[in-house]
Amino acid sequence: MTKFDGRKIRDDILGDLKNQIVDFSVKPTLAVIWNGTNFISKKYINSKRKVANVLNVNFELFELKKQQEIIDKILELNAEDKITGIMVQLPLTKEIDRRKVIAAISPDKDIDGLRYCAGLDSKFFPPVTLAILEAIKNSGARLVESKVAIVGQGFLVGDPISRILKGQVADLRLVDKNVKNLSELTIDADIIISATGCAEMISSIIVKKGVILIDAGTTEVGGELKGDIDSSCYKKAIFYTPVPGGIGPVTVAMLFKNLIEKLK
Repeated sequence: MTKFDGRKIRDDILGDLKNQIVDFSVKPTLAVIWNGTNFISKKYINSKRKVANVLNVNFELFELKKQQEIIDKILELNAEDKITGIMVQLPLTKEIDRRKVIAAISPDKDIDGLRYCAGLDSKFFPPVTLAILEAIKNSGARLVESKVAIVGQGFLVGDPISRILKGQVADLRLVDKNVKNLSELTIDADIIISATGCAEMISSIIVKKGVILIDAGTTEVGGELKGDIDSSCYKKAIFYTPVPGGIGPVTVAMLFKNLIEKLK
């Protein structure tokens, strides 16, 4: 059994990016738009700010409340040469039309891949999908020979990774988190990717021995972070990503990798 060390992978990626930035004549600038008061979102923003500081990347945060002022700010940032990439921290408050906000982002500055998530043209894949692909690469799996079950078809993870993997695998199963016959769709899967946000919903009785487990779901339970996949599954797996310390750290690194790709 191999445990994916997301923190090490993150540090390796960030170390490489830091070396690249030293040679740039222009300092990258990440613009982040946030319209909520969501505590978890604020934590994510702070973690990105810390990484930006480590990499010597400019970090500009805009806290905006109304839909039109958000769109106006995005259009302004699109036109500013000094802004390398733009990301909107989700979730937005309920009165905001998410698609209209995302559509305002220039495809060339959409380093969080939100346009891809919305089915719009983008120069970038979402960082979480890149983190999942990195984990699969580390597992040694041959996608073309694999049966893959993706549990959860959400906007940010399940749906985009499904579209990316379509046509690359032997058998792709797209599973909604509320499906009644979940075990029938996972029990013989070579790779299970879960992104439901339902703590420990994948139990050991619905996975086979030798499975590869990619956990992209995170839920806070009693002050502790839990993944979608129960830890009892690990003993049956040949490779798994833990929560915390798996897909999450690599996702942050991939955001900045997208940002740096803009300046190459």
